Amino acid sequence: MTALTRTPVTVPAPPSAHDGLRAVFALARVEARRLLLHPLVLVSLAGYLTLLLWPGGEPEDAYPVLQDVDRETQLGQLVLGLAVMIAANLGVLRSHRRGTDRSFGVLVVRPWRRTCAHLLSVLPTVLVGALIVAGQFTAEALKPGAVGHGSVFELATGPLLILLPAVLGVLLGRLIRSSFVAPLAAFTVIAAAFVFVADSGSPAWLRGLAPVLFDEGSRPLPSALLGRPAGWHALYLLALAVLAAAGAVRASGGRTRAVRATALTALGAVLAAVVLQGTAPSDAVREARVVATRDPAEVQDCERRGPTTYCAFPEFTPWTDEWARVTDRVRSLAGGPAVEQALTVRQKVNALDGPSGVREPLPAAPGEVTASTAWGGERELEFAASVARGLVVGHERDEGAYCDARGVVMMWLAIRATRDGEALFDRTGDAFNSPGVIWAPVTVISLRDRELTVLERLLTRPRADVGRAVRAHWAELSAAGTTTDRAAALLGVKAPAETAADREWRCA
Repeated sequence: MTALTRTPVTVPAPPSAHDGLRAVFALARVEARRLLLHPLVLVSLAGYLTLLLWPGGEPEDAYPVLQDVDRETQLGQLVLGLAVMIAANLGVLRSHRRGTDRSFGVLVVRPWRRTCAHLLSVLPTVLVGALIVAGQFTAEALKPGAVGHGSVFELATGPLLILLPAVLGVLLGRLIRSSFVAPLAAFTVIAAAFVFVADSGSPAWLRGLAPVLFDEGSRPLPSALLGRPAGWHALYLLALAVLAAAGAVRASGGRTRAVRATALTALGAVLAAVVLQGTAPSDAVREARVVATRDPAEVQDCERRGPTTYCAFPEFTPWTDEWARVTDRVRSLAGGPAVEQALTVRQKVNALDGPSGVREPLPAAPGEVTASTAWGGERELEFAASVARGLVVGHERDEGAYCDARGVVMMWLAIRATRDGEALFDRTGDAFNSPGVIWAPVTVISLRDRELTVLERLLTRPRADVGRAVRAHWAELSAAGTTTDRAAALLGVKAPAETAADREWRCA
């Protein structure tokens, strides 16, 4: 008789929550590595870093204004973020493209947990973006000519511009099984962003819907006058990313109370941020803009150096040494009472329209000359022209071209008092197709072709010889009634004959 033995069947224990989390983190590590090494991400990252590290740059780059630099970190981050969005979307759709979706049904990691892993996988790329922002800003802040203060919220916006598109890529992968959707979404984001910012007159809340708040004014503003809703915009981007993440988890079957609560909280934060962005700037900022534009003396720090008093907004006082160097150089080339003439250099802005404003500041009072909130390169030539005009003319009113000796003397002083003045003068004329013009702060200084020819001939002569003649005949050369012919004779060159085109100019 045969005895039957019963072999006990061992039933595997159901996976614990701890095992599920370990599997999610393991998958997230694998997907993060794939995301960082994706060709599109690598190309975008290489191009981004190449633009940042490319040697060279303009002379103005040596004098960065940090409240502008923090915003300049954002556009490159958005481009990188769009590349990450496409790569993350392709990662989510990988199993669909390869036909392995069904095999995942027997694994510990359920679909909504795999979605969580994909969402976590974008964080290392966001960290890389944050490190780039920190390095870029730190490099600018350590330059000897740097002034101003950066905003933590503006700097945080850059990494959020990677996080939000990346999460949207995961969400699109869970909603639509097509690899063409993410590139189309990237194009839509770029187009919508530029449509929103194309008209600076659009409502603030509408412009705040764009990923980047563009503000490209003519000159930097003191940080207290910006009035940008940087904090609310950062909250808007973060809340939108959380909302998209919750939507991706719900679309994958993760319909828990925690996911619903997260989605509702994020939606409330998005709506609140949109509304609060529309309230910027505050009444205090608007009032400060009016004061800084119309009565800057109330909020400026002044320092007297010899016959010149330098007044600047507190953040810009480190540039006083640069202004003094150029002012002293102009004085040394002038003659007569101009050497000791009392003069106030006052920094001015037109902040009524905020960072997007392009209007020039109001003309300075008699006895004052204007310094702008930008420095280096052509800005140095413009300031030298402003000082020369203050010593020769004494005001900044726009009365037309200078058709006499004063224009020739002012231009010569400005060019010779500036490093690489001749090259900068030629570059300015080529850039604006307006030779004989220096775009001094507030109002331009312009010459007719006749006076420009005299100036060009003076620049070919030895600087010391012309300088001695300018100092010796300063009283006559700086007088309003001295003709161009007389100025040319005093300075040792020949003036061309006046043409019909010269007589058509409106002269000061």
